Amino acid sequence: MGVRPGALVVVLGGCGFLGRALARDLHHRGYRLRLPTRHPDRHRDLLVLPRLELWEGDVHDERFLRKIAAGAAALINLVGILGERTPGDFVRVHEELPARAARAGCGLRLLHVSAAGADPASDSGYLRSKARGEQRLRALAPTAIVVRPSVIYGPRDHFVCRFQRLLRWAPLGLPVPLAASPMAPVHVDDVVSGITAALARTAAAGRDYGFCGPEVMPLSEAVSAIAEISGRARPRGLSPGTSLLLARVLGHLPGPPFSVDQWRTLRAGSVCPAGALGLRDLGITPRPFREALKDLVPGSC
Repeated sequence: MGVRPGALVVVLGGCGFLGRALARDLHHRGYRLRLPTRHPDRHRDLLVLPRLELWEGDVHDERFLRKIAAGAAALINLVGILGERTPGDFVRVHEELPARAARAGCGLRLLHVSAAGADPASDSGYLRSKARGEQRLRALAPTAIVVRPSVIYGPRDHFVCRFQRLLRWAPLGLPVPLAASPMAPVHVDDVVSGITAALARTAAAGRDYGFCGPEVMPLSEAVSAIAEISGRARPRGLSPGTSLLLARVLGHLPGPPFSVDQWRTLRAGSVCPAGALGLRDLGITPRPFREALKDLVPGSC
């Protein structure tokens, strides 16, 4: 059965960009929420939501996961990383955590957020680990719902805001790596609405959904739209070879802004396959990227 308002929902990664938007939406709809975090003091602003609990702990500790799952009706996993700080981080976060969540949430409605383009054969460690995490989840919880979003944007995001900052430092035009890489940017509110709809829909059990915006565009077009509405110079596209060279150079920096694995991820694109279930199947009409930008820029970052 679907999970109805009034039920307790555990959200792993609920203090991040997507998690905060989801928590506010679920709370508005009448759900009770339990959000684990290692640093509750950093997220006390969320406690203005009276039916929300912050629990201190490590989501990679299965005993802790079982504890926070007690009494819940659903468990949503949003946890993900774009790059590894140490070797093995992708396996720990994208592969092992979904399996732990499935074991700890046995009997609950499970919803897992993966990524568009996830592929177990990908040369991108990010996309490969995302796909293997789905496989491990499905082996333990066949009725889990898997959501694969494209690039998510919205107020104070990590996409529009990042390029806005970079564009300020490039008065002659920002060099954009792999400019032809395709994506279908999707607004955070549309992703949140899709997750909430899937959570409540009985027929969503065991299904995969691609959450993409209505427009497929190259990265250069998306950045050009951000530049135009921000009053900045039009970006310049870099060839795949030059982009790879840049990734190799920047990849040696601490906390690299662009790595070889991110180059591989970007090269794969971030779009939803034709014919896949998506937001419209859940009753959500995704908003166009350029139209939504008017409400985001310049005051959203």
